[in-house]
Amino acid sequence: MTAKPKRDATAADRVRRYRQSTLTPRGIARVEVQTPMAAADALRAVASRWRQQFKQLTAAEPALARALSTINAPRSAPVDGPGLVALLLAPAPLEDWRAHVEALFDEVSMGTLHDLVLSGLLTFEDLYRALRTWRVPDASNAAWITEMADLSLGRAAATHLGADRHIA
Repeated sequence: MTAKPKRDATAADRVRRYRQSTLTPRGIARVEVQTPMAAADALRAVASRWRQQFKQLTAAEPALARALSTINAPRSAPVDGPGLVALLLAPAPLEDWRAHVEALFDEVSMGTLHDLVLSGLLTFEDLYRALRTWRVPDASNAAWITEMADLSLGRAAATHLGADRHIA
């Protein structure tokens, strides 16, 4: 009869500390999620898309700095770039940050919002979804964002249908 190998508590602790020391400085958190098998691929796709968007933070820095200076100017608790993107991509609003998100849609210029989209940090669909999630349909940029999201979605649908889209 073979003996069952013992679990090395120190090895598990070393792995935990290593993961923490390598991920935390890069702004990455390791998250373990249990989900039904049918949803696993969709969840991986969302995580992959978000990672790609957060990689665009450097490219979007000039536009993001303009947006953040407008958003944070009158606030005692400033939001940073990754925090703003997380707030916009979140599936539910965090009420402590409502004023920041409302300022983005009300006070930041269309040009700056467009620059954020052109940088690849956000899409018009992301902004439109955030308008709905945060319930700010009357913001000064809401109509423009909605129109641009509709155009983007229409263009994407036409691209996916291909040349034979008119064949019955």
